Amino acid sequence: MTETESDSHLTVNAEMNDSGTGDLQKRNAALEERIRKLQQVVDYRSMLLARLAHELRTPLTSILGFSEILLEHEELTQAQRGFCERIQNAAHQLQSNLNQLLDLSRLESGQSSLRPEEFSLEDLLREACAEVTREAEKQNAELRCHSEAALPMIVSDRARLRQVVANFLAYAITRSPDAIVMVTAEKQPAGFSLKIEDDGEVPADCQPFLDLDPSHRRAGSSELGMAIARQNLGLLGASLSFQNREPRGLQVMIELPAAPPEATQS
Repeated sequence: MTETESDSHLTVNAEMNDSGTGDLQKRNAALEERIRKLQQVVDYRSMLLARLAHELRTPLTSILGFSEILLEHEELTQAQRGFCERIQNAAHQLQSNLNQLLDLSRLESGQSSLRPEEFSLEDLLREACAEVTREAEKQNAELRCHSEAALPMIVSDRARLRQVVANFLAYAITRSPDAIVMVTAEKQPAGFSLKIEDDGEVPADCQPFLDLDPSHRRAGSSELGMAIARQNLGLLGASLSFQNREPRGLQVMIELPAAPPEATQS
C-alpha cells in the first residue's frame, strides 16, 4: 500500500469513527431526554396526589367530626344511626386511602429521609393497635399487643415504623373476622423483632401481594399499604419474612436493627 493509499485509508476510518461517535452521542441525548420527561411525569403525578390528598382531608375531617357528634350526643332512630355509621365508615375508608396516596407521593418524589429518635417499642405497638381498633371492632377481631419484659429502647423513625405495623395489622384484621390478631416485640442479638400473627384465611396469591409494587393495578387499600410498608422497611434497614400458620393464618416477622442505616438519615 502506497503512502497516499494509507493516508486515504486512515481518513476513511477516522470519518467512520467520528460518525459512530456522533450517532452514539445522539442516542444518549435522546435517551436522557426521555428519562427527563419520564421523571417530569412522575414529579407531576406526585404533586397532584399530594395536592389532592391535602385538599380532601379538610372536608373529610369535618364529616368525621360531625358524624361522631351525631352518633354520641343525638337521639337517633335506628335507621338514622345506621346512615350515620355508613357515612362515618365510608369517610374513614376514604381517609385511609388518602393517607396511602400521600405516602406514595412522598416515596415517588424521593422524600425518603429518616427522622430517627429513641423510643419504646411497647409504646409504639400500643399506638399502632389504637390506629386499627375501629377496623378490628368492625371485623369482631380480637387484637392483642405484647412485648418482652424490660425491652430496651430502639432508635428508629417512629412515625414510619408505627405506620408499617399498623398497615400489617390492618391487613391481618381484614382477613381475620371473629379471630385473633396478635403483635409481639422481642429483643434480638442484632436488634429487635416484631411478629404479627393472625388466624385468618391466607389467599393463594399472598406472595405476590406481599411483593406488590405500589402502582400495581390489583392493589387494594390493604395490599397498597403493605407495598408501601415494604418500602419503608427498606429505608429502616429492616427485613421481612412470612410463613403460613397451622391450621390456618399468617405469621409476618420484621427484623429491625437497633439503629437505622446511617446512609438514609437526614
